Amino acid sequence: MPRKLRGPIAPGIYHVTRRSAGPIAMFRDDIDRTDFCNHLNRVVTRFAWTCHAFCLMTTHYHLLLSVEQDALQPGMHALNGPYAQAFNLRHGRNGHLRGSPYGARVIGDDDDFLGVVRYIALNPVRGGLCVHPADWVWSSYRQTAGYVRPGFPFVANEQILRCLSEDVTRSRRLLRVLVESL
Repeated sequence: MPRKLRGPIAPGIYHVTRRSAGPIAMFRDDIDRTDFCNHLNRVVTRFAWTCHAFCLMTTHYHLLLSVEQDALQPGMHALNGPYAQAFNLRHGRNGHLRGSPYGARVIGDDDDFLGVVRYIALNPVRGGLCVHPADWVWSSYRQTAGYVRPGFPFVANEQILRCLSEDVTRSRRLLRVLVESL
């Protein structure tokens, strides 16, 4: 039985999460992660999303998105369905890859926004995937904090940096303090 559609999604900034079905790895290797990022890049363009931050874990992912009226639901459908089909084909499996419906929490203000940026950046550290948040390749943190250039083409980190300072160098320094002061 198909899932019920959500009601209208207002324009705004959302912390979006999606988990796999049970203990299934949603991303088994860097080929899966690259494929997902390619899907995400296409969806960001097609649905005019702004992706401020993201992180791919093993069994789930986090996105921090600005979306227009009713653009989240069809975009998530366009992202998750084709990725799951490609994943199943590549790994010779059947069945659902995704668990319960995606979560989407509206972001209230700049403090909430920066708190989610920090949470997303620290997720791989807390999940035991790396020691330092800049070590995790499959996150936008390295790019936004200025550790690597260029980064993922679908990430627009300007709003994160503007929340901290008008000066980009100072913003990146403040972001590192915010995230790395465990």
